[in-house]
Amino acid sequence: MFLATFLGLASVEEAMRLYAGGKQGEARRMLEAIAQAEPANFEAHFRLGLIALNAQDLSAAAASLNRASQLRPTHAQVWLAIAQTQRKMRNKSQAAEAAAKAESLAANDPVMLHGLALFHSETGNWAKAAGLESRYATLAPGDRDAAARAVSFYLQAGQPKPAIELAGKALAKEKRADLHNLLGKAYEADGQFENTIVELQKAIQLAPREESYVFDLAYVLLVHQNFDVAIQLLESARKIFARSAQLELALGIANYGQRKFAEAVDAFLRTAELAPKIEQPYVFLGRIISHAEGRLEEITEKFASFARANPRNYLGHFLHAKGLIAQMGPSPSVELADQAERLLKKSILLNPTFWESEFELGTLLEGKKNFTVAAQHLERAIQLSPKTPAPHYRLARVYDRLGKAEAAQAERVLHEKLTMEERTAIETHAAGLKRLELVVK
Repeated sequence: MFLATFLGLASVEEAMRLYAGGKQGEARRMLEAIAQAEPANFEAHFRLGLIALNAQDLSAAAASLNRASQLRPTHAQVWLAIAQTQRKMRNKSQAAEAAAKAESLAANDPVMLHGLALFHSETGNWAKAAGLESRYATLAPGDRDAAARAVSFYLQAGQPKPAIELAGKALAKEKRADLHNLLGKAYEADGQFENTIVELQKAIQLAPREESYVFDLAYVLLVHQNFDVAIQLLESARKIFARSAQLELALGIANYGQRKFAEAVDAFLRTAELAPKIEQPYVFLGRIISHAEGRLEEITEKFASFARANPRNYLGHFLHAKGLIAQMGPSPSVELADQAERLLKKSILLNPTFWESEFELGTLLEGKKNFTVAAQHLERAIQLSPKTPAPHYRLARVYDRLGKAEAAQAERVLHEKLTMEERTAIETHAAGLKRLELVVK
């Protein structure tokens, strides 16, 4: 009776109803029986291929879909499914060939255009995905998110101008926060900075409780060094997003840029409390530690806690050592110095390519008058980061102590040259940044 049901009464439709009802195994067995009994049954082979693809049984999917393509070589959906299967099998050329075949057969079928757009987005071909999704958006006005997806794909492809055009057309039909946000990003990518601010603010006005929109505007302000305006924005946002580690970190960076070091320390410490596992607040505290008078013990304990929680992460041990070194003052404690040395050696062991650990250890050993070993670590720091001025300056001092006058002079010349190059690069970068203002009230 069961066999008779399979071979006689069963249909592809019944199998798909079983599949939709959660009986995937039974549906697959039924389709396999139909395909075996009726080798020319296109629907059985096609549906069986889709089920196998969904189950990640790629070899079975490829076999069934290839058979379906032989039965109906002009069926666009079969070729798209083959493209998806070949992509998952990492057969790039076969996947691209099948996708091209599917597109040639798709004409203006919205379902196919959308499916092909998603396929190309998954392969990283953002320009192709954007063009297809843009066509889909025109043909499927009922899909309110289609235009936004196409704009996003254009941005991923580094094509801001069509993104601006498409977002503008979509906004003419419907005022939406996500479209204003995307349009702002497109203007930013196109260098239209004033328009960037206008659109990003409109997104916030339409969706004031969407944290990502606030962050996007803050990010642009930070990139263009509008630190004071970023501070205003982020302090106001605190009233709504009181526990946002992301916005708190941005506030710390803005205060850091304004050289408001006490406020920056407060923001970075709060970020570490809100999100103790992320590295950025600890990194910024490490950079700002020389301006954190009165907070050194608190910061060092934060570094120690991060190191304890992440014993295999070189950064925690490096920062803990840096905090201890900052506490030493002009008359360093032997105990603190030895502890810092152990931590720096552990950091180097965990990550031998991080130049700052070598530099800090070399500087520490210079203070301990172990000049020969100090030179070795400073030389290693220069090897890892040859364009950084500070290690050259320190190595010149150590070479002087070792009686290597010519080598010391060479390091001083390099230090001066690299310092000038660094200053010129910073000034050039700053000159190229255009000051932005919040123009929407």
